[in-house]
Amino acid sequence: MMNILERQLEELRQVYPAGAEATTLPSGAVLIEVKSIVLPQGWNKANTSIRFLVPVGYPFAAPDCFWADNDLRIAPATQPQATNFQAIPEVNTPGLWFSWHVQGWNPNRNNLVTYAKVIEQRLKEVR
Repeated sequence: MMNILERQLEELRQVYPAGAEATTLPSGAVLIEVKSIVLPQGWNKANTSIRFLVPVGYPFAAPDCFWADNDLRIAPATQPQATNFQAIPEVNTPGLWFSWHVQGWNPNRNNLVTYAKVIEQRLKEVR
């Protein structure tokens, strides 16, 4: 029997066929990586991978913030708003950290797909 996270990861893989991977971290949090998110014009590249942490206590504890490829910029070389260069906790993988927070998280209707869509929406805003 699949747990909620496994089921939602399968849904995420269906929505993002380029790939979605999950890595359980020592803290019990899970690092999700979604590959090849298509970006609109205005960015310095056509696509990026995104990464976000699923906290211990999920789905009642909401994901918060995300990372994109470390070299993602507003074309040609401007750093996006509310970002910083920060390694992903526990794995120390460098990434472009977006301080971006979901509002109104509801564990009864929100899931990994809806969070990935929130990230995609932010990336559509080239700023």
